[in-house]
Amino acid sequence: MKFQLLVIADSLHYDYGLHSRQSYIDQFVRRLERCGQEVVVTYHAPLALGTVAEVLQQVPLGRYDLIILQVANRHLRHPRLPLRPTPTERLSEYVRLGALSITSFVGRVPALQEVQHHLAAIFRVLWRHRRKVILLTPFPHLEPVSGWLRKKGSALLREAGKRNGFRVFDTQWLVEPREEYFIPDDRERLNAVSHELIGRRLFDFYREEPTISTGRLTLDT
Repeated sequence: MKFQLLVIADSLHYDYGLHSRQSYIDQFVRRLERCGQEVVVTYHAPLALGTVAEVLQQVPLGRYDLIILQVANRHLRHPRLPLRPTPTERLSEYVRLGALSITSFVGRVPALQEVQHHLAAIFRVLWRHRRKVILLTPFPHLEPVSGWLRKKGSALLREAGKRNGFRVFDTQWLVEPREEYFIPDDRERLNAVSHELIGRRLFDFYREEPTISTGRLTLDT
């Protein structure tokens, strides 16, 4: 019997800079195949965070054996991102980071509020299928503001996901925001080493982490 895998993600799951079959999804599928599975992968990517719940409503979720969901990478990043920042630009980035940190103490950060809102909609759609869903946290980022947003977003997803009975795989714990994990001269896209590491550990997580369940859906994410 074929193993049906659904992947909901943005473009970072397969992004440029990698050779064929080097993405973390490819690495994960290859390990399933080594265990004798005939894997059929259905992709819905790249997707903006605000469209994920709507797309999921159109997908026959019951036919899939596993659903891998990684969203909000593009949402949790600074909109202006020079690849090779000048010293002045780097200083400005840290100034913006300081201002953002202060904002988070005295109020709510709009990008994180939007993630909370969209996660609630996604959880409504996936609730009945939560035992076969793995949520991945956003990838780390080398740019200070984007990195901060990704960490906060990852913490938000971990808490909300586990509270609502979803398994959560934490990429922030696995891959550190250091240059050796990224494609050269790119502060956002992970290199083949990082993808291999994520794919391998995701497979271990899938096989070893028990499914969890809660009694009711909690939407105050």
